[in-house]
Amino acid sequence: MSKISESELKKQIKARQFSPIYVIYGTEQMFVRRYSEQLANAVTGKNPSDFNFHKFSGDINLDDFAASLQIVPFMSEYNCVFVSDIFFDIMDADSLARFKEITDKTVDTTVLIISMPTYVPSKNSAAFKSLVKRAEKNGSVCEFNKLNQSMLERYIAKWANENGKMISHVNAAKLISYCGDDLNLLKNELAKICAYAKGEEVTLQDIEKLATQNLETKIFALSDAVLNGNGDKAFSTLDLLFYQREEPVMMLYVLSASYVDAYRIRVADECGVLKDNVAKDFEYKNRAFTLEKARKATAKVSTEALRKSLDLLVEADIKFKSSSVNARLCMEQLIAQLLLVAREGRI
Repeated sequence: MSKISESELKKQIKARQFSPIYVIYGTEQMFVRRYSEQLANAVTGKNPSDFNFHKFSGDINLDDFAASLQIVPFMSEYNCVFVSDIFFDIMDADSLARFKEITDKTVDTTVLIISMPTYVPSKNSAAFKSLVKRAEKNGSVCEFNKLNQSMLERYIAKWANENGKMISHVNAAKLISYCGDDLNLLKNELAKICAYAKGEEVTLQDIEKLATQNLETKIFALSDAVLNGNGDKAFSTLDLLFYQREEPVMMLYVLSASYVDAYRIRVADECGVLKDNVAKDFEYKNRAFTLEKARKATAKVSTEALRKSLDLLVEADIKFKSSSVNARLCMEQLIAQLLLVAREGRI
């Protein structure tokens, strides 16, 4: 028993050869949710009896949780206990110790499934990591991380086909650049676009007209306009972000991240360091493509201008955190300053 892959989890579900405890988690929420449900259905059936299926979520009652694990299945091979998105961060030390004690005791006729489709502990992350390690010894752990660009494009092509449409590699990549790498969002956006598209193929015009752009995409358009000295586009994009009620703090965070990406890849290029090494050192994982985007966007801006821009972003961050400010005015001033630096630093 150990850490298992997606294919190994599929085999266990198909063969109905279950481990006493499962921990299913990761950044790809669609797969976490899907396989957790498939596993639960395999253990108890799609319409399980209340005697054999016990579900907990969030702030769980540890006494009820412990009792559910000891229940003998009634007219079924297994008793299934399904725990979703446990609020580890609100547990005190005693509760965490009790939870550890409960989950360390396995029962032959009980399958415990701990699924984390939307919640990732931060305060008590060590407790969750400890749970994962114990589950690797006593059961099975399956982690689903974000898919790379190539795999995302394959899923988009598959979903388009299911909706009676075709989509090119280029247009699939464009949809990802607009919506991000969340599978749930991509699937829903594609279904909407396919319902609208008139021809047999989803076109670039269909995507540009209907796809909902995520915050990162909008901010990249903002930073791209700034770096190219297009003040009209920069301020109109900022105006749109405020109209859509995007949080100014998040705007600043994503804008800063885009400049950090640009500075990292610029310094790496100047030092002869490969992009893949930068991605590995800073744990970009499946986001490595953002480095190439940043490289192209800042090709005509000097390194010194990028440094000055980062200083301005830090100053703005301090303003937001240290005092009550007019968020819109602060962001408009920042964009004006970044435009000036970019214009002076063009090469």
